[in-house]
Amino acid sequence: MEAEQQLLVLAASTADRRAAGQGQGRQLAQAVDWEKVREVLLVDRLLPALGPRLLELGGEQAELALQPALAESLEHARRKDALLQLVGEQARGALAAAGIRSAPLKGPLLGERIYGEPGRRLSGDIDLLVPPEQLTAAVEIVRELGYDPPDDEVDGQGLPLLHFSLVHSQHQLPPIELHWRIHWYEDSFSAERLLPPTLAVQPNWRPADEDELVSLLLFYARDGFCGLRQASDLAAWWDRFEEGLPADGLAGVAAAYPDLQPALAAAVVVASRTVGLPEDLLSRPLELGRRGRVAVRLADPRPYTSREQLFAEIGLVDGLLTPRRNLPAFFRRQVAPPPRVIREHAEKAGVPNPGSSLGYAARMLVRYFLALGRLARIPGTRRLRFGREAVRA
Repeated sequence: MEAEQQLLVLAASTADRRAAGQGQGRQLAQAVDWEKVREVLLVDRLLPALGPRLLELGGEQAELALQPALAESLEHARRKDALLQLVGEQARGALAAAGIRSAPLKGPLLGERIYGEPGRRLSGDIDLLVPPEQLTAAVEIVRELGYDPPDDEVDGQGLPLLHFSLVHSQHQLPPIELHWRIHWYEDSFSAERLLPPTLAVQPNWRPADEDELVSLLLFYARDGFCGLRQASDLAAWWDRFEEGLPADGLAGVAAAYPDLQPALAAAVVVASRTVGLPEDLLSRPLELGRRGRVAVRLADPRPYTSREQLFAEIGLVDGLLTPRRNLPAFFRRQVAPPPRVIREHAEKAGVPNPGSSLGYAARMLVRYFLALGRLARIPGTRRLRFGREAVRA
């Protein structure tokens, strides 16, 4: 990696790794182009999270390059956080009045808890988890706050892939996403582990530490291990809550939800390599298998120059971590999704003409082969130990 990216990875890492890398950090701070660092932070929405740490490393040069933009970004994020929390609590109150349990996902509350102050984790919408059997009722409750009906694709049970997206009819309030799960490998973990057991304990309830860490690892895997945003969250969480984990780490959760094991095993390996989480979080070695090893090698904290390739590699990692019996579902969500999803991906990637579904599938498969070809060209591969297994990375 270039010096700028090495410095960003160090800043995103756990406190122990940052302390061990202080000497390297000072050397990198003298070598980097600080204007380039600022540009990456702004594009990747990492300035509030990593800016304060970089100021400690970079001295006067970092101060000149980052401080004005950092102060503005923190102030904007704190105002946005206040609005998101206000509207989120209003929505949760309305759901509770209708007898529907809910829990916030990610967002300002997580940011303040893991980074120690508001405004450090940028958020653009409100994510709420509700029981799957009450998802439709929850949509109707939130709509009473002035939101338009969602137009997400649903399956035969009337459930969307992950969530319903609701946009305020007057665009005066932030979007709300009502989730019934946080990933697509199985259907039970989110409702059983991330929702308060009763309405009575809901206001101050939070999931067990091991369940919250698992959710962050699953978010990381779902994003294809791309970039530093989710990795930085994991490192910040670890610095504050590692002592709350049980003696066997995440082994109990992995045993209870075997379909999550490939994603968790790969996420632990990548987070260990990238930001310094311990390799023994699962207490016992889990077989990554050939597909899992490829997913780990695809992980790349560097920015992508092509957003279409980025989306393709996120999809490829999804397929590599999906249990074999669920591969048809992977094909439907990543290779041959509904036309609406194809249009959304094209818009985000800046592709003016998304083309047909068949053309989209062909492009994705070509980009999968490009990604696999990139792995064959990576020089100087090194070995990482995960339990007893050597993982090519």
